[in-house]
Amino acid sequence: MIIRFRHEFDLPPGEVYAYFRTPADWTRLFGLASDVKEYGDGWFAVPIKGFPFPLVARNTENNPNELVRWVFRGFWRGRGEVRFSTAAGGVIVEGYEEIAVRWLFFLSPLVEHLFLERRFHAIWDIGWHRLRKQVASRQDAAQEAVMIRTSPDG
Repeated sequence: MIIRFRHEFDLPPGEVYAYFRTPADWTRLFGLASDVKEYGDGWFAVPIKGFPFPLVARNTENNPNELVRWVFRGFWRGRGEVRFSTAAGGVIVEGYEEIAVRWLFFLSPLVEHLFLERRFHAIWDIGWHRLRKQVASRQDAAQEAVMIRTSPDG
């Protein structure tokens, strides 16, 4: 299965990139099931809520604030990438994640479509929702600061 995405946020690129710096950072964005385990050589086991097997992933390319690529091993096979480009007042985040169950071979697409695709989309949606909440809370704080400065008591 391939999940493609493109979102724009009124946040600095570095702030969004920080969630993808290493697979261990994914938990801050997606709120995954439990602690990440480091296997060495850049490999991390990232637990996913509702899945019996963690994502074992390692970054293969990392250009701060521009691009992050990763691969999976273990139960899952696949790869993904996130690209960051500057937009007016923020960042555009676009990329994909290609992921499959390693040992299902030709049955993998059927199992992915029936049981996994919706769940993986939901995980990504959690992350996008968190970033939107972060933007909204900043906008609320900025609006409150303006109101305080312009109030007769301020």
